Amino acid sequence: MVAFLSWRWRDITPLVLTAIAVGGSLLITVLGKHYIGRARPPVEEAVPPFESSMSFPSGHSLNALVIAGILAYLLIRHFWARRRWAAWLSAAVAALYAISMGLSRVFLGHHWLTDVFGAWAIGLAWLTVVIACHRVWHMVRARTEPGPVEEERAPAA
Repeated sequence: MVAFLSWRWRDITPLVLTAIAVGGSLLITVLGKHYIGRARPPVEEAVPPFESSMSFPSGHSLNALVIAGILAYLLIRHFWARRRWAAWLSAAVAALYAISMGLSRVFLGHHWLTDVFGAWAIGLAWLTVVIACHRVWHMVRARTEPGPVEEERAPAA
């Protein structure tokens, strides 16, 4: 999907933003599982295949939210001016996907509900950082008026 959007829009932004968002969420997942080390629910309550890694945060939930969220952000950014219904649909599909992924992990017995809630909170925080940095980068790039440094360097008349 990201490759298609980059090709269709002739813009590398979807690839770069998705790589940053997904790379960060994978790193957060690995480090969180390693340092927190919370045990999973009992195997008797889980549906095979059984997981062997630690439980917190739920990697499926965190990564699903970040991936769906960054795609929704890109689509909302693209469609907001012309087709608001498509932007709202993108947000709704992303939310439904992330919610169903998280709740399915609890239903299958692979995570505690708090693992999923924590993963969603961490995922939203990381997604907010990525999107905020992108928005700031756009604002700085779009600046046309000279800043204080440029004004001081201007030759005296």
